[in-house]
Formats: sequence, C-alpha cells, structure tokens
Amino acid sequence: MQRTKMLFVLLLVVVQLTAQNKTVKDKVLPVSPEVKIGKLSNGLTYYIRKNQEPKNRAELRLVVNAGSTLESDKQVGLAHFVEHMCFNGTRHFKKQELVDFLEKSGVNFGADLNAYTSFDETVYELQVPTDSPTVYRQALQILEDWAHLVSFEPVEIDKERGVIVEEWRLGRGADARLRDKYFPVMLKGSQYAKRLPIGTKENIDTAHYNTLTSFYKDWYRPDLQAVIVVGDVDVAETERMIKEHFAKIPRAVNPKPRKKFSIPSHTETRVSILTDPEQPYNVVQIYYTQPEIPAAKTESGYRASIVRGLFNQMMSSRLDEIAQKPDAPFLFGSSSYGSFIGDKDAFSLLAVAKTGKDIAASIETLVTENERVRQYGFVQSELDRAVKSSMSYIENLYKERNKTKSAELLQELVRNYLKQESIPGIEYEYGLYQKFLPTITLQEVNSLISRWIKKTDRSIIVTAPEKEKNNLISSTAALDILNKPLGSLKKYEDKMATGPLLPVSPIPGKITAEKQYESIGTTEWTLSNGAHVVLKPTTFKNDDIQFSAISWGGTSLYSDADYMNASNASLIALTGGMGNLDIQSLQKEMAGKNCTVAPSMSNYMQGMNGSSTMKDLETAMQLLYGYFVAPRKDSSMFKVVQQQMQVQLANKDKNPASVFGDTVGYVMGNYHPRRKPVTLEAVKQLELDRAFNIYKERFSNGGQFLFTFVGNFTLDSIRPLVEKYIASLPSTGKQDSWKDVGLRYPQGVINKVVKKGKESKASVRLYFTGNSAAFNDLDELQIGQLCKALGIRLREVLREDAGGVYGVSVSGGLSREPVNNYSIGIQFGCAPENVDKLIGLTMDEINHTKSNGIAPVNIEKVIAEQTRGLETEFKENSYWRYKLEQHIFRKQNPEKILEAPQLVKKITVERTKELANQYFNEANMAKFVLLPEDK
Repeated sequence: MQRTKMLFVLLLVVVQLTAQNKTVKDKVLPVSPEVKIGKLSNGLTYYIRKNQEPKNRAELRLVVNAGSTLESDKQVGLAHFVEHMCFNGTRHFKKQELVDFLEKSGVNFGADLNAYTSFDETVYELQVPTDSPTVYRQALQILEDWAHLVSFEPVEIDKERGVIVEEWRLGRGADARLRDKYFPVMLKGSQYAKRLPIGTKENIDTAHYNTLTSFYKDWYRPDLQAVIVVGDVDVAETERMIKEHFAKIPRAVNPKPRKKFSIPSHTETRVSILTDPEQPYNVVQIYYTQPEIPAAKTESGYRASIVRGLFNQMMSSRLDEIAQKPDAPFLFGSSSYGSFIGDKDAFSLLAVAKTGKDIAASIETLVTENERVRQYGFVQSELDRAVKSSMSYIENLYKERNKTKSAELLQELVRNYLKQESIPGIEYEYGLYQKFLPTITLQEVNSLISRWIKKTDRSIIVTAPEKEKNNLISSTAALDILNKPLGSLKKYEDKMATGPLLPVSPIPGKITAEKQYESIGTTEWTLSNGAHVVLKPTTFKNDDIQFSAISWGGTSLYSDADYMNASNASLIALTGGMGNLDIQSLQKEMAGKNCTVAPSMSNYMQGMNGSSTMKDLETAMQLLYGYFVAPRKDSSMFKVVQQQMQVQLANKDKNPASVFGDTVGYVMGNYHPRRKPVTLEAVKQLELDRAFNIYKERFSNGGQFLFTFVGNFTLDSIRPLVEKYIASLPSTGKQDSWKDVGLRYPQGVINKVVKKGKESKASVRLYFTGNSAAFNDLDELQIGQLCKALGIRLREVLREDAGGVYGVSVSGGLSREPVNNYSIGIQFGCAPENVDKLIGLTMDEINHTKSNGIAPVNIEKVIAEQTRGLETEFKENSYWRYKLEQHIFRKQNPEKILEAPQLVKKITVERTKELANQYFNEANMAKFVLLPEDK
C-alpha cells in the first residue's frame, strides 16, 4: 500500500511538472501595458500609446483592412484611386484645404502626410504637432473624414485620373513588364495575380464614378478600420476624442463579408524564363511556398520565430561568404524564410548571376548550399555569432526603449490589427531573448530546412537582359538542377583568421589644448599630433554615438588618368579587411558588435563616418585607427569589386534612366573627363596597387583631420580612447589642401533630348546654374526655401490643376568648391505628349515668381515646416554631428548653429522675388528631356 501510494505521489508530481512545463511553454504573450486598446460598438478598433520621442508630435494612422484584392473586375485599381480621393475633398475640408491646413501647421506633404494601398490593406499616415490643440483636434477630424466622409466630386475624380495615370506611368519599365508575365504564372489561380494595386491605365481612365464610390461604401466601414495614435499625447483625452469622432459612424448594414484570399497549392513546379531589352541584371528567384505561420501568440511561438531568425542570419552569411569569392557565379545570393503574400510564407532563394551563362551555376550553388545545410546543418560557431548578433540587436532596442521614435513603435500596432502580431512590449521581448537564446540548439535550427525544401508549391523565375537570350537556361534544365540528387556533399568549414583587429597596439598621444563652446555644450581638443577633436555629449539617445573624420584633399590631388583609381580607393580598402583579417574574418569578428566605420573620398576631401554604442566604442575606435594605419590589400576582393562594377555596367546602356542620368551628368559637368560615364574599359584600367597606395597617401597624415563625436558619452569616458586611438595617428605636421581640376557648370542655353526606352513616358530635368557671390548661410538657407516654396506651387499647378505629373521635385543650393557657384534643378515625369505644356507651365511659374515673389501662403508653409523640422533636428545626434563638423572644418563659429530658427523666419515675399531674379537665369539654363525611342 505504501509503495502504491509513493508511485501515485511520484506520478502526481510528474503530471504537475508536465503541466507546469506546458504552461511555461505556451504562456500567452501579454499586451504591453503601454498600449491602450479599445473597440467601439460599431466595430472600429483603436490603439493609443503615449511616447515622447519626438516631443510635441503624434503619429496618427487610419488603417483600413481592405485593399486591391477586394476589387471587382470593374474596380481594378480603384482601391488605390479611393486612397487618392481622400486627399481631394471631404465634408470638412474642400479640395486642397486639407493639405493647405496641414502644411501651414508644419506638416510636410509626402513625408508627414501620406498613404499607401496594398493587396490587403490601405493605410493613411499623418504626423502632427500636439502642442497646438487646434491642429491635433483637426487631425482627428481629418482621420474621421477619411473614414466615412470623402466627397468624391466628379470634377475632382476626373482631374485625379491624370495624376494616378502618371503614378502608373512612373512604375512602368522592365520590372513591370516582367512582373506582368511571371505573376500570373507564380500566383496562378489566386486573386493576387490579377489585382496589382496600381491597376490598369484603361480602368483608371474610364472607371465610372459609381464604380469608384461603391468600393468606398462597401469597404470603408468601422468594422474594417482601426485608428492608431502614438505620440506625446494625453491618452484619456485622445480616447475621448476618438470616441467623439468615430463612435457616431453607423455600423454597416448587411456588410459584404471580408473574404481572405488564398494562393492555391500546386504539385507542379512553375517556371518562368523571361527577358526584357531594358532588364539590367540576370536574376534568379526560387520560392518554396508554405502555409503561413500565424503570428506568435505564445512564448513558444515567439521562441520559434527567434529560431527562424537565427537560421536566416546563418544562411545569409554563408551565401555572402560565397559571393565574396572571385569564382562565385553570382554577385549576391540570399536564402531565407519569411512572409510571402496572402496566406503563404515562403522559403525563398535569390541570386544575381554575373552573366546569363552563370544562371545555371547560380541555381546550382543556391541549391547545393541549402542541401549542404540539410545534410550537415550549421556549425556551432555560426550559431554563436548569430546569437551574439541577435542579442546585440534586441539589447540596443531595449536600451533605447524610452527614446524610440513614435513612427517605429506604431508599425507593430498596425501589424497587430492586420496580422494579429503580438505586442508584449520591448521589455517583455528582451526578457524572452535573454531566456530563450541560450537554450536554442543547433539541432533545432538545423531541422528547419527539411520542412521547407520540397517538390510541391515550388516556383522558379529567371529574368535577364534580352541580349542574354541565347545564354539562358531552359525550363527543363532549371528543373533538372532543382531535382538532381546531389549525393553526399563536403561539410562546411568555418574558416576564420584569428587575432586582434590591430596588428600593433597604438602608443597614446596627448590632449594639448582645450576650447569650450559653452552655449552649445561642445568642447574642442587639440591633440599632440595636430588633430582636432570636437565633442558634444548628449542625451538624445540612450546609447548612440555618431562620429566622423574629415580633411582636405580628395581625388582632386590626382591626375585625370588616376581619377578612376582615386575615386574607388576607399571602396577597395574597405573591402580588403584590416590588419591580418580579411573581410570575411573581419565580419565574423564583428558579430554582436554595434558599431560601424567606413572611409570615403570625394572630389575635395576624404574622411570617415561611423556610429557606435558606448559598450562598443573602443572597438569602433580600433576600426577608425585601423583604417588609417592598417588597411589590408586583398587581390581576391579587388577582383570581386571589379566584377561587381562590370556587371553593373554590362547592360547599363539599355536602361533608359541610366542613360539619361549619365547624359545629364556628363553635360552638366561640361564634358570634363571626370564626369564621363564609367565604362567597362575604365573598370579594366583599375589597378589594385595604385588605388591602395592612393588610399594610404590620403590617410597617412592623421594629424590634419578634424574628428567629431556626438552622443551619450562623457568627456572623461572618451578621453583615454581619443588619446590612444586618435592622438597616436601618424602626422606629417602639414595641412593638405585641394586642387582646382577645372570642374565647372556649362555656360549658355542647353537643350538636350535623349530617346531611350520602350514605355510611353518622359522625364524632364531643368537646371539653372552659375557663379555666385561669397557663400553665406542665410543665402544657402533661403535658396532652399525658395526651392521648397516653388515645389509646393508646382505641385499645385502641374499635379492638382493640370493632372500632368505624379510628383515634382525642386532642389538647389550653393557650393564653395572649386569656386562659389549655385545650382537649382527641377525634375518631373510625364506623358511624352505633355512635355512642352508642362515645361511651359513651369516657366510661367518661375516668371511669375520673378515678377511677384512667392505667395505669402506658401512662405508661411515653408517657415512652419522648417521651424517644426528644426525642433526635432535639434535633438538628433546626426544633425549636430554634421553641423559641428562643417562649421568648425570651415572655420565658422559653431555657436551660430543656434541661430537657425531665427534665420528660417527671415524669408519674405520680396526676398523670394530677388532670389528668383538672381538665380533663375534663363541665359544659363539647361533643359534635358528623356523620350521613348522612335517606333
């Protein structure tokens, strides 16, 4: 009896432990306490989260759980059309009033005010200031209007047709033509194959008003909508306002069911081998589609997603390693598991083959490497690196949890609504990573690939340039490679050179002088080797340091014959590795380190840019020091760099945008040899030894550089690192300058037409250039303001009134090297038949500005936007890093950075008139037009 009782007790204990273990494994992920979620009686869901980065700003979204897959055959493209109409008049905001109101409040159209339509959802995006209660209240009114009060005035619908056609036109080209062919094959039998959100030109042009509005009435309803607010807001007041605006929307009567579309399974392998005259690369895509893994709801599901992430990291690293060999058949290869489309995930393989003849070898290499993993799995050192990188990534997110931008936090709320992604919060997720990463075994990761590689639900797509047609693999041959038994493969060896980053430890120098800029909390150190270091400790982020190095010289110090070597010298050094470590070993050594450093060389200067966390700052300093004193010359990687350039150039002459861009650059460079488009012949003339020696020459004199550090360090913490890794750099005691090699803008009137391309679309670029008076910050700022204001006006004229463009860009500024000069450029795309008309409208606006200046309303918008922009930029490490570097490097007082908000407000109508007459000089104007080839 006693024995029976003991066995019963033991059994009970086992059952209890099993139950406890199951409870732990399948613990449901909580909702972050930071997020307020509610649902109104009409079915609308809302999310609110208080977040003070950036301060006095809020990100608002209206998410509609409806996209292009819900269109009827007569409504193709109309989900996207509805999105456009939301900006063209609502009950409370007539045409243009909505954009006008927001722009006057400092909201930037396109950046802060936008929307997108996808297959399964439509999302409206709005960032607004919250320190103005009026603006914030109106923003929620705008969301409500979008949700159920869009006007759909017939006149505005017809005007918007042209805008949408121009958006469609911009997307046409080789990619679109090829996609039109392989989508119906790959997605055969699914709604996704025939419902690209942009639609068709024919339907955009002819769709009846009622057909458009019926989509809005059917699918824009509260049970398919979510309102999301993340930002510096009062949660309770925001909830009250959401209820006030959205609870009154009536629940839909007899609503159409929101069908979820699927992609049918298939037993056959679907193959598309396609070419196009303008396709630049040889691309291979292989998809093994799988039933979608639902978003993780439990801790065990979250753990499984971490395991998949580790697999993707390790697989990508292996293929990167292959691509970094001269004999690799592809320039780039990837293999990963993730969300695909509709109700499917996919294990996808991708490669960019070097030539058409390399496509077969690329497919075989991808398949072989995946089979190698299937047979032997990864090795422990690969997993260790992936775990380090994953832990470093999540740790950085955790450290910045109270400094994360609202726009970033908002995205997971959108996914929660659309995909039911869990939102436990970064604190909880960080805890899960700490808990699970150490427990994940090689066996778990290695077991995944066998589930994903199969002969069913498989597609292979090859897209290549037309001229490679005779070199392409056949469908039968591609299938043979996929089905060929590979036998027993050789195990992967994780080769890695070992040793320190730096072959020799530096001998520290000293700080010899210190200067304070008290009003901006900045210190400047002079070092014993002559280098200067500018330091601004900040609390803008919790663990972020931005830094740079800069000095005069650049490619200008080398002859035209040496320009190719000089302009690629930093790339060749960067890809060579450092000290005794080749690039592969260096990348492996850096696993888990949160820091980057990259050298660069431009026309008149050279330098480095980098970023780091405090923990990894010494590693970043070692990289900085190493790129000065211990760059590594690698003939193998040099060949890889040459091959990459050759592939990029091989079909460039078939790409209309590339041909047009090269033509513009060469003409606007006044046919200077340094502005001549790079050719295959020029790439062959690259010399490893010469390029490497140029790099060493430009970085041999560390004492002439200015170094700038901005971030969450203290002067005491960074002092020993500066003395060890910067004050120790070699110095000649001299300061190099730059050389005037004769680069100038062309003089006079230029009219150039380029005919290239199959699609009926045109591109227009207008340039106004010339010499200017001595550079000053106010002129530079005000030219930018003139361009911004003119861009607003041209958007109204060319897009809203004429319906002739999707977008128009106006940009310009002053330059100081080699002489004081200016350039203003205007760019837009349009139908070929509208080129002259739209150029005429553009010139009319320029002449109107010369006579009358910019309209006060548009000056008000520019001032508001830039004032609001500065409020956030003043709290960015990257902003201060650049501004401090440029002011001190150019011998200007950096404390004047604080004057920017006052300078922004100095622009006037009369001043824009003066600027327009000064800089829009039609006697020195260049006009470039890209038209399709004659048929």
